[in-house]
Amino acid sequence: MKLAHNNKITNTTINTAIVKNKILKNKIIANLFLLFAFLIFIISYTIHISNFWIFILQRASAAALIGGIADWFAVTALFKYPLGLHIPHTNIIKNNKEKIINSITNTVNDTWLGKNYLAAEINRIDFSDILLKIIQKDKNRNKARLYLRKLIIKFIHFTKSDRFKNFLYENINKALDKTLSDENISNNIIGKLALFIESGDSDYIYNSLINYVNNYIKTYDTDNLSKRITDLYSDEFINTIKFAGARIINENFNDGINNLSDFIISNIEENKSYLKEQIGDLIEKYKSDSAVKSIFLFVAEKTNILDIELLSNEIIAKIIDFIKEIKNNENNEVRLKIKDYIFNTLNNIDKTSQDKILNTIEMMLNANADKIKDYLINYLNKDEQKEIIKNKLSNFINAEGLNVINRFKDPLKNRLRAIIINFIGAISEYNKKYIVNKKLFKEKFDYFFILIQDEILKNHDKVNIFLKTNVVYLMKINHSTIGKLIKRNLESLDGDKLVNQIEYKIGNDLQYIRINGALVGSVIGTIIALIALLLQKM
Repeated sequence: MKLAHNNKITNTTINTAIVKNKILKNKIIANLFLLFAFLIFIISYTIHISNFWIFILQRASAAALIGGIADWFAVTALFKYPLGLHIPHTNIIKNNKEKIINSITNTVNDTWLGKNYLAAEINRIDFSDILLKIIQKDKNRNKARLYLRKLIIKFIHFTKSDRFKNFLYENINKALDKTLSDENISNNIIGKLALFIESGDSDYIYNSLINYVNNYIKTYDTDNLSKRITDLYSDEFINTIKFAGARIINENFNDGINNLSDFIISNIEENKSYLKEQIGDLIEKYKSDSAVKSIFLFVAEKTNILDIELLSNEIIAKIIDFIKEIKNNENNEVRLKIKDYIFNTLNNIDKTSQDKILNTIEMMLNANADKIKDYLINYLNKDEQKEIIKNKLSNFINAEGLNVINRFKDPLKNRLRAIIINFIGAISEYNKKYIVNKKLFKEKFDYFFILIQDEILKNHDKVNIFLKTNVVYLMKINHSTIGKLIKRNLESLDGDKLVNQIEYKIGNDLQYIRINGALVGSVIGTIIALIALLLQKM
């Protein structure tokens, strides 16, 4: 291969030298033609003889000289300044390098190799036939088999290296991080799952799940279930009671206090006479405690200092006012103490009370197990409940789905990573015998090639259409690369190199233009001379 490459370089160098020699040779010929025309012109005009042939020679040499000089100037002006003189619109290629590059690029990219042209050419290709020819050649099969086996063996060795494990670990992590990112989960998992649940497509799954749940509920053994539930969820039950109780107290405390106050005041009003009697009895009891107290109260009564009836009414009125103050003033100290006492009692339920509550719940569950089963089954089978459950589930997924998934994200990532790594290892280990054994590998490889060949033959048109469509698509999205490549290569040439490149390609033909200019000029000069002589004689 290296020898062939060297031969190619040598051939290219030889061809370049041959072309340059041809250009130089034709340039010398063109210069000689110009020199010959100049000499003929000088000689013919220095001979002062009136002769038909001298006249023709003068006109022909003059025209040849003019044509040769004009073409020399034009050809020279393309590549450099004629005679080193900076005449406008000369040294055209170097001075217009950018325009020339853009023109060449646009012409090749948009016209000669335009999208439509390339698409038409691609559509003429029979890709299926090309693939079949490649596959059917034993030489290609053998090369492909040997190369693929070497590649697989290298890959197997690579899979056992720390580098591969690190590579796999990093890329799996990146893929899982991207797949399980909050944004991706929200857009592609939670959103789509919620939409699926809300749509009618989920009815079949819902009905199948409900049937399973119904059968499970019907056949479930409820013996000791209530005990297991209360043991398992004892804290939840107590906390629920506390939470519900606190909410009930907050919502109904004012109404409760108002109703209790009205009830107490109403009872006091209804039993005022009884309360007066009780107050009188207390005073009498106070008298009987000692002779001094008895005498003091006797004197007070007789001197109207103490009126038991008035005192009783005053005490009852004070009690009623005190209760009304508790009722009407939300910031009353006694009222607030009552509320705090209730909350403290609720939040500090003792162990005995908790056991009583749980025993009551357990008894209720045992007594109503069958009813609970029937209720659950009827509840789940109602059409309106299906929509309610679906809406609640959809709302829960939208609201809490991301939090739920995030709880299991790290364990899920670790599990998926382990599965992928183990799967790759298992594939390598399982196929190891087919790779190590050349004969087995050849059998599998030949079977695979025959399978590909049969599929291409069966689906000839489909394969063609598929490949053409994708090649045309790739060509179109990468079409600008053609122009960019041409422009980049041309821009890599400086002005002198660009001039040399163009001169190398067309310089030989341009020298022929100079030669032809002198020849055509002499012919035209002769014709003009003959016409002039003819017109003079007329």
